[in-house]
Amino acid sequence: MGTTFRKGFLFCLFLFICFFHVFPSAKAEAAGPRTQQLPGRVLDWVMDDQNGYIYALTEKGMLLFIEASTLSIKEQEPVSLRAYSALWRKYTQRSVTLLLRGGKLYVPSETSIDVFDVKTKRLIQRAPYNGLPFGLLGNKIVTFGKQYGRGKTTYEMYMWDLAAKRQTSRLIADPNFFSVFSEENTLFFDEKRGLAFIGRNVSIPDLAVLRLSDLKVVKRVSYQGPRGSAPTHPLIVDGSDVFFAGRRIDAGNINMVHDCYNGPVLDVQGVYVVTNKAVYDRYTSAKINMLPFPTNYALMDAKYNLYLIKEGENRIYKYPLPADESYYVRSSHYAFTNVPISHLSYDSSTGWLYVLSAEDSKLFVIRASDMKMVKEIHPGPQPTDVKIDGGKVYVALSGATKMAIYDAKTMRFLGTVPLIAAPRSLAIGDGKIFFTDNSRTLTGSIAVYDMKTKKQWRIPKVFINPLIGYDEKQNVLYVGQEGTSDHDLYAVRLSDWHVSPLLSFPGGDDAFFMNGGEIFYGKARINPAQPSALVAAEFPEPLRAASRQYIITSRAIYNRATGTKIADLSSEALLATAGDDGMIFTYRKVATNHYLIKQKLSQ
Repeated sequence: MGTTFRKGFLFCLFLFICFFHVFPSAKAEAAGPRTQQLPGRVLDWVMDDQNGYIYALTEKGMLLFIEASTLSIKEQEPVSLRAYSALWRKYTQRSVTLLLRGGKLYVPSETSIDVFDVKTKRLIQRAPYNGLPFGLLGNKIVTFGKQYGRGKTTYEMYMWDLAAKRQTSRLIADPNFFSVFSEENTLFFDEKRGLAFIGRNVSIPDLAVLRLSDLKVVKRVSYQGPRGSAPTHPLIVDGSDVFFAGRRIDAGNINMVHDCYNGPVLDVQGVYVVTNKAVYDRYTSAKINMLPFPTNYALMDAKYNLYLIKEGENRIYKYPLPADESYYVRSSHYAFTNVPISHLSYDSSTGWLYVLSAEDSKLFVIRASDMKMVKEIHPGPQPTDVKIDGGKVYVALSGATKMAIYDAKTMRFLGTVPLIAAPRSLAIGDGKIFFTDNSRTLTGSIAVYDMKTKKQWRIPKVFINPLIGYDEKQNVLYVGQEGTSDHDLYAVRLSDWHVSPLLSFPGGDDAFFMNGGEIFYGKARINPAQPSALVAAEFPEPLRAASRQYIITSRAIYNRATGTKIADLSSEALLATAGDDGMIFTYRKVATNHYLIKQKLSQ
């Protein structure tokens, strides 16, 4: 009896020890990334979202069919790589480019390009291979090669017709082609534009554009600096962007670089750009997440899972991209919100950015230094404008026919003021608050609130959808009227409320604001101090904001003193605000995402 008890006790103790030691490790494994050992070093790989697979070519000459959800290797097919030299292998990690198109996978082997059907995972065709690089142009596999003869080197473009199973070639007569040809090139054919993008992987990489109609090199740009110091770089063309040498480049003009990243771009998925160290937002260049470890192999699937290979381990890791549920956290130069933005204001004295969402009836107060949200406020229905004056923040509430007031330093609520009209926009000066009603159809009015006497009245003039700005120096209220086809500008003299018409011009965007004694209306820069030449300048895009240094339009930033363009914006700015401290903030919308971007050009 005692022996039996002791045996039972020891057995239970053994189970307890096993449970104590094994269960925590199992839990930790479940919480960590999914991982899978690979049979050899990967030379190149590609994601197939449609079928849920990753195809990887290893140094040992095996093509792996990896199920993305489980990372299990479902099948392996041999590919001949015996003749490749050690030097070639060093540079092939991104030069051997697996191409996936139309349910077929194109794999460069020793003497041919092997074509696999991804559904059956079987080899269906072999095309002659003349060397690197290669790409797809319609129904043809295209490679570049060079011929030696009679003391002269010539270059040719070889095309293998997949349907007819025959090869043709074209002589490249352009004498400049030798300077862009390399066996370490990466290549992309843009059929829509009739171009070939050629990335030359040297210590200082360069990108060339070859026109397919006459095989002429039409552009070539070298990318200097630390972002171009790596020996090899992927070449990714996605929509209107070319990603090469750690840069996002305009496909229509490779001299225009939209963004630079601290490392080569390895993959692009929707709005995400994956480099060898981090994940960035494509349209703002803001860093979203660091990778768990630096790598030369990274993929992202359509569900934003990351697939990484740790150098020297021959092991694949799968990480979900961490979800970000807060409003503003991504970067000190970037923020995002899940609601549309209707107005921006910036106070240089406090360093706070005021962001209104009329649709969601919210006021976000954001600290500009790190783009972190200081406060989220519900001031009332449909906030439409914000003005800062005398240590107070005034918020127009068009949905409540009132104005909310806050302390500018603490954002403590000070109360509301009932108004005689639902305010659309505000202007403050001469001890008064001017506001327009929110009529957007036929007629509107401008009303006045005297902060000392608390009295309110309307200016005796009817306008169409008026917008207002106050000039402290001249003590004049300027009114922009949005007509059906024309825009009209008026001056209201506050000494006797006399209204004078100033000018009329074709209608367009409804931007209207004042800065430094000048009026910015639609696309026009207007100087009311020069009656003989009111319109000082006109811009090709609608105006958005101005400061002492800059003028911001929907597409670019201009030097205010000279009127010259400083930089193009990577996407359209729906709203903008700027401070005399050099800060520029723009609001852009991409798909369903709403972005706030901070810039300081002096940096």
